[in-house]
Amino acid sequence: MGVMKKYLLLAIFALLSTGIAKADVTVDEMVDPSYVMNGGYSITTAADILILQARANGVEPVNIEDKPYYHNPFIKGVRNVFIYLDPALEDNGRYHHDIKFTPQIHDL
Repeated sequence: MGVMKKYLLLAIFALLSTGIAKADVTVDEMVDPSYVMNGGYSITTAADILILQARANGVEPVNIEDKPYYHNPFIKGVRNVFIYLDPALEDNGRYHHDIKFTPQIHDL
């Protein structure tokens, strides 16, 4: 009977120890931009997560990289020239475009 009690207590302890573990982070917190950036990812990755989440939900995406001075027409024009000249700079056309299978003037 002593061996049986030992195995019973060991089994109860094993079952209780697995039930105590809880998740510290919810799904909503995992896609929060501040949580993503604090995890070592860039602001672009956080923006990509928000864009993909908005597209999946069918709502208008929120651009967290959008600065208030980007809406100035002069700055917008200069920025578009730099985006045209430097392929490394990105505009909002990265996720918001229709795929055309023939070359267009915008591809240059």
